[in-house]
Amino acid sequence: MSLKDDALQDIVSLAKHNQISLAEIALALEAHTRQPNQEESGSVLSKLFGYIGGIFVFAGIGVFISMYWDDFSSASRVIVTLGTGLMAFVMGLICVADSKYERAATPLFLISSVLQPTGIMVMLQEYSSGGDVRHGLLFMAAYMLVQQGATFWAKQRTVLAFGAILFGCIFFANLFDIWDINEKLIGMVIGSSLLCIAYAINKSKHMAISPFWYFVGAILLLWSIFESVENTLLEPLYLGATAFTIFLSTYVRSRTLLLVGTITMLLYIGYYTAEHFADTVGWPIALVMIGIALIGLSALAVRLNNQYIK
Repeated sequence: MSLKDDALQDIVSLAKHNQISLAEIALALEAHTRQPNQEESGSVLSKLFGYIGGIFVFAGIGVFISMYWDDFSSASRVIVTLGTGLMAFVMGLICVADSKYERAATPLFLISSVLQPTGIMVMLQEYSSGGDVRHGLLFMAAYMLVQQGATFWAKQRTVLAFGAILFGCIFFANLFDIWDINEKLIGMVIGSSLLCIAYAINKSKHMAISPFWYFVGAILLLWSIFESVENTLLEPLYLGATAFTIFLSTYVRSRTLLLVGTITMLLYIGYYTAEHFADTVGWPIALVMIGIALIGLSALAVRLNNQYIK
């Protein structure tokens, strides 16, 4: 299948998912050909200044809090963290409702996603009477998951989808830990879930965040598998898991999974040979074999990328 055919498939998938008609696509193409450069440059500058402004706002808040933290009372500490985070969240909602200020919403939501969890943990530390810290973390993650998830459902903002997934991972990781589930099993469950979520996101208009969650999910899953089979008779199964990751990358057309699968396979080959052949006469031969494997895998990765992913 050619690159053009792949691109057409993506266009059809996006059009169906977002219920875009052929007439709307034609109008958008016509408008783009009439004024291609000025609006694009203005959009890029608008985003750039919006993010820079958000960074300065966050830096100013952080410097102010750090300078006077020791002088604050318990209530003041909660107000400057949780209160500021809630205000940033409300301002983000207001900006989403007004098209003129819509681009400022993403930095505000990001600021609120940092300050609100911090404020909740500060509040629990200042006013709690002891107990398991995991319960406090579970409460914080549950609150943020409900807030980010419900707002994403209503506003369909990518940054809110990212926040909902992040706090969902924190929530379930803590919940499973409280239930005393094996940490390796937790990693496998959450890693597999993230891969499924990233696949679903990649089919939507929020595909910009799917590579990150592909990366996190694959790393978490492969690391948990390695920890489970290390120094056992089942250890070679890890090599099969890395090979399956490479195969999966061709199916979902993800360069991120291809990169993770290739690198983890090479690292395991190096680890295995160093562990079992380092003190033998065959170690130089093993090094040569590793070099050949590196060349072969790199060529295979490039071929898979060009043939199945691009």
